[in-house]
Amino acid sequence: ANTELTAIQGDADFRITTKVAEINQITKEIATLNEKIQEVEVQGMPANDERDRREHLLKQLSEKVNIRYAEGKGGALTVTAGNTAVLVSGFSQRELTAASTPGHDDKREGNVEIFYKATDGSNPFNVTRQLTSGEIGGLLEVRDKVINTYTDNMDDLAYGLAYEINRAHVQGFDRYGKTGNLLFAMPDQVEGFSAQMQVHDGVTQDVGKIAAAADPGAPGDNRVANIMSAVQYKHVMDDNTSTLDDFYNSMVGKIGIETQRANSSQKSQEDIVGQLKNIRESISGVSLDEETTKMIEFQKTFDASARLIRTADEMMDTVLNLKRL
Repeated sequence: ANTELTAIQGDADFRITTKVAEINQITKEIATLNEKIQEVEVQGMPANDERDRREHLLKQLSEKVNIRYAEGKGGALTVTAGNTAVLVSGFSQRELTAASTPGHDDKREGNVEIFYKATDGSNPFNVTRQLTSGEIGGLLEVRDKVINTYTDNMDDLAYGLAYEINRAHVQGFDRYGKTGNLLFAMPDQVEGFSAQMQVHDGVTQDVGKIAAAADPGAPGDNRVANIMSAVQYKHVMDDNTSTLDDFYNSMVGKIGIETQRANSSQKSQEDIVGQLKNIRESISGVSLDEETTKMIEFQKTFDASARLIRTADEMMDTVLNLKRL
């Protein structure tokens, strides 16, 4: 289980690095479009295609990370990721970078963090905590909080199992009549134990050191082995309020509940986004029905003008004919 959770975190790191590269590509194009828009509009012409493309890129960028943006008088956009990472300012663009860092707080050793440099000569500034939304925000949330919570639970479960088994095992006697043997190697800390859990070297090298008997020199005595087997049903987890099975089942149940909550939240957010898109399109989009109505209005206006001109022409012909008579 620890290996699978770690693999998920590794996949999250890969996807974060990929998203950062995509963000850099998008912001670079936005800076280029800022320049093109200003060049076109300074000549008094509309830069509709460039503005449409830039708007599309902003939508893509906002899906990847939380941003703020504003348009200046010349038509150039300034785009900021998080609170302080100015990615686009006029015609210039600054990049984000993803790099592995030591573990701290909720972040595990070697997982990537995101950095920003305001200038080429400045030191990289860690902006990871500022990136709370979009795909990157979601990946960071899952990697550093959700997965690490379950990894910590797995460590507690593995440590509790090993500790209780060892506590019974050291009281038993092995084939040689000796006591005090450990069945599992015990580290100094709980963190990471689910990945490091292993049988003690002494037992690995000689299975005769498995202490299953309650008395020395008693072949067939399995009383300590039965005690170790009964650990499964002892209340040794959550301050001695639940068994190992209860603790594990609770973890599985929490994963199911969080999955259901995430799916429900996703559906709700999709509905909200759909409504917002409809509102945006109603303001900035083109309605075919509305445009058809306007076309009919223009056509009727043209017909009326043509009829007026034709009537005036007929009247002028009649006046001229009267003069000839």
